[in-house]
Amino acid sequence: MINFMGNTGKIMEKNVVFCVDNRYLAQLDVAIKSLIAYNEDLNIYVVNADIPYEYFMKYQHVLNDTSNRVIDWKIEEEELKWDASFEYITKISYARLLIPEILPHLKRVVYLDCDIVVTDNIDQLFEIDLMDKAVGLVIDWLNFATATNRYNSGVMLFDCDVWRKNNYVSGLKEEIEKRVKLQEEATKALPPELGADDQHVVNAYFDYDNVYELPYEMNTQFGTMILGMAQYARDKFKEIKAGKIIHFTGPLKPWAEWGNMRGRQNWWDFRFMSVRDVVKMHQKLFEQRQMLVYTRSANIRGLKEITAANPKIDFIVVAPTAISREIWKLNMQPNIFVREQFKADYFDFTSIKAILMLGEEFNLEEEGQLFNSISVPILTYRDLAFENVEYAYQAQDVKDLINKVKELTMSYISEK
Repeated sequence: MINFMGNTGKIMEKNVVFCVDNRYLAQLDVAIKSLIAYNEDLNIYVVNADIPYEYFMKYQHVLNDTSNRVIDWKIEEEELKWDASFEYITKISYARLLIPEILPHLKRVVYLDCDIVVTDNIDQLFEIDLMDKAVGLVIDWLNFATATNRYNSGVMLFDCDVWRKNNYVSGLKEEIEKRVKLQEEATKALPPELGADDQHVVNAYFDYDNVYELPYEMNTQFGTMILGMAQYARDKFKEIKAGKIIHFTGPLKPWAEWGNMRGRQNWWDFRFMSVRDVVKMHQKLFEQRQMLVYTRSANIRGLKEITAANPKIDFIVVAPTAISREIWKLNMQPNIFVREQFKADYFDFTSIKAILMLGEEFNLEEEGQLFNSISVPILTYRDLAFENVEYAYQAQDVKDLINKVKELTMSYISEK
């Protein structure tokens, strides 16, 4: 299982789960390919009962050069005995509510509907502290003002151990049974709040005080725009121009003949890409993430902490003079590369995303001005900054600089 180091320094799982049947393979393809393009170290589980193994082979063969995996996780159809009687929601949709039971080895999960397209890196989602709340959800744009269907279930973040401890799966099964029975026994149409689809079940079961509200960008519901949102809803969400996860909610989808919605072109871009095309895109985004560490001193403040916290970045440590044995030993860390007798005029800065000036002594103001002329952002500590040098950031301490380095790296990926 692949893990990663979050901002807190704690090892975190990066597990994504889809629950889908073979009627939606085109949509699943777009969702998976867009995830792969912008992200690393993902375990992408596809919970299903009927998708042929050949579908997964195309990912297995091509993803060897990345740190992402697509995993075929079969369940028995009998485990999903409910029918929501909803035109575009199938039985497999209920599997999201059973994930801690279906995938007993997982601890932390991001569930995604397959009618989404990812447009950016989503590491932020994995790092969120749920503060012991049951589930992380985004407000449902059409129903945010209601008391019965406030949250959208297309993106769900939860801690499986918390669910197991509180027997949430058993409770949700009972809620589903109750609502399906009401539907079957009804002699006339039931009010919407008694719906048996997965979203109504989630909203009915969890006390809203036990829901962590995720940021809108993690479930940007552009599909609803064409359903004629009420004015108060348009006023609330009209400023949201893009999202890291675009979710096409409602019955009208981007793959339909008609459906004029934001995000439609994003969907079709990935629809036309092959898996190999996506891997090339991924490699282009994630390769050559380099930062130059310039120093005239062996005392490089915070270097070991910064490089350890950012293992996916290559740090090239350079000095304009000969380098001591102490500095050469930094080469033992896998993402540090030491170079002496550095001359800026002969160095290729094409792959350098930032210059860190961290040496405690001997740095010169004119060296900072030289790097300004190359137009590469410079980062340093406030107490090491020169008045006549322009800095992209002056950090207060090592922790502050670690966060900034990560932010710069993610913003570079987003721009690409």
